[in-house]
Amino acid sequence: MYRKRPRKTLGALAGSMMSLAVRIDHAVLMRCQMKLRDLHRRLTVLRYGLEYDGSEDDIFIVTYPKSGTTWLQMIVYQLTTDGEMNFAHIEDVSPFLEIAMIPRGQKIQDLPATPRVVKSHLSYHEIPKGPGRYIYGVRNGLDVGVSYHYHARKYLPGLGNSTNEFFGRFAAGGVPYGSWFDHVSGWLRNKDHLNVLVVTYEELSADLESAVKRIADFCGITIDPAAMPRILERCSFAFMREHDEKFSFERMRPKPPAAPETAFIRQGKVGGWREELDPRAVSEFQEACDRQLRDFGEDMFRVLSGRGGREGKPASPPPPAGGLSPAGQPGGASHRGA
Repeated sequence: MYRKRPRKTLGALAGSMMSLAVRIDHAVLMRCQMKLRDLHRRLTVLRYGLEYDGSEDDIFIVTYPKSGTTWLQMIVYQLTTDGEMNFAHIEDVSPFLEIAMIPRGQKIQDLPATPRVVKSHLSYHEIPKGPGRYIYGVRNGLDVGVSYHYHARKYLPGLGNSTNEFFGRFAAGGVPYGSWFDHVSGWLRNKDHLNVLVVTYEELSADLESAVKRIADFCGITIDPAAMPRILERCSFAFMREHDEKFSFERMRPKPPAAPETAFIRQGKVGGWREELDPRAVSEFQEACDRQLRDFGEDMFRVLSGRGGREGKPASPPPPAGGLSPAGQPGGASHRGA
C-alpha cells in the first residue's frame, strides 16, 4: 500500500495536468478562432464598402443597437411609400446591411426600390461611404444599456444575468458592436464629410411630428399634409406594438427555448434607466461621458450622458470641426463633418 499511494497521486496529478492543458489549449484555440472570424468579417465589410457604387438617393439608417433603429426604419418607410403595412417584416423594405446583405453578397445598388434604404449598426469606420444620406440615430447611453440588456436576455444569453452586470459589460464595450462611446464619437465627428442627419431618440419621444418633418426635409421629401396623421399614427409605439411581429428580431435570430416571452417593441421610454441601474454604475458611466463626449456641445452631451430632462428634448447640432457650419435645423444636425 505504501508504494501504491505515490503512483496513484502521480497518476491523478498527471490526469489533472492533462485536463488543464486541454482546457488551456481549447481556450487559446477559441480565442484564435474568434479573432480569425472577426478579421474575416472586417475584411468582408471593407471589401463590400470598396465595391459600393453609391447614389445620392440612397438612405442609410444607422445606430448603435437599441437606439431607435426600428423607429427610424418605420418613419422612413412611411415617408417614402403610401405607408401600407403589406410587408411581412420591416427588413423587407429596409434590409439589415451586415446581416442580410453583406454575408450574401447582395449589393445595395441591386435593391429594387427608390430610394434604396438599408439599416445598419456598423461603425463610422466600417460603413460603406458614398454620396447618399445617412440618418444616425443616437440615444442616451444609460437607456441604451438597459434596453440592450433586455434584448440580450432574449436573444444573446450569457452576457450577464442582471441588468447591472450586463451594463458593466456594455460600458466596457464587451458586447456585440463594441464600444458605444467609440460608435457615437465616430459618427458625430463625421471625419469623411458624409451627408449625415443626427436624430436623437429623445427628440423623437418629445416631438415626433417635428422630428418626422426634419427627416423628410433631409431626405428631400415633401409631406402631403393629409398624410401626416397617418404617418404619426403608424409611427407611434402603440401602433408598432400592435404589429410587433413585423419588427421582431426573431426574423434573424430565433430566440432560445428558455428565453423570456417579451415583445420586441418594449417600452420606448426615456429615462427608464433610473428604475434599473444602481447609482455607482450611473456615476461611473457619466464620468466616462465626461472624459469622452464633451466635444459635441452641451445639449448633445446632456442627452448622451442621461443628464437631460426626463422627457428629453431636441439636441443642438454637435459643433463641426474646422469651422464649418452645420446645415441642419434646430433639434439635430445635418452636416458634412470637417
